[in-house]
Amino acid sequence: MSDYNMKDAVKMAADGNASDFKDAVSSMLMDKIQDAVGMKKAEVAASFMSEPEIEPEVEVQSEPTEAEENVD
Repeated sequence: MSDYNMKDAVKMAADGNASDFKDAVSSMLMDKIQDAVGMKKAEVAASFMSEPEIEPEVEVQSEPTEAEENVD
């Protein structure tokens, strides 16, 4: 978890402390990325090796055309 929060980053920027501001923003972004990856990982793990949803096949029959009907 990040040691910084948005208030810290804004204060660092206002104070002109660019290096600490960069570290704070990088740390907060890395936390967000790790959270997103963790959620996606859990989502993939839940669906991994599960039976895929198979939609039932619907058979469509075409009606004969006039040319097919007059083939006698």
